[in-house]
Amino acid sequence: MCRRWTGSGFATLVWFSRSDLSWDGAAPALFRSSPIAVRSHCGRCGTPLALAYDGRSDIALAVGTLDDPAAVTPRHHYGVEGRLPWVDIDKDLPGKETRERW
Repeated sequence: MCRRWTGSGFATLVWFSRSDLSWDGAAPALFRSSPIAVRSHCGRCGTPLALAYDGRSDIALAVGTLDDPAAVTPRHHYGVEGRLPWVDIDKDLPGKETRERW
């Protein structure tokens, strides 16, 4: 689902507490992408913005939408079982498999 959402080979996300997040301008447009998750995008231009799982207090933001995306330090790769063969990942970071629940 991440590839379809971003239109790329993978999604680069950073997690925040929902209580620490506020939106400038209009609230993003929401759509339920699975029985357990809601994704959001800019209602004006369509830029993918965030992913939120039901029942969790955190939210994942698309790193490319941050004012300073270079300030984010990757900690792991998630969904490594779906890595496309042409995607070169940092082998020094731990990999986690996706738990498909939807």
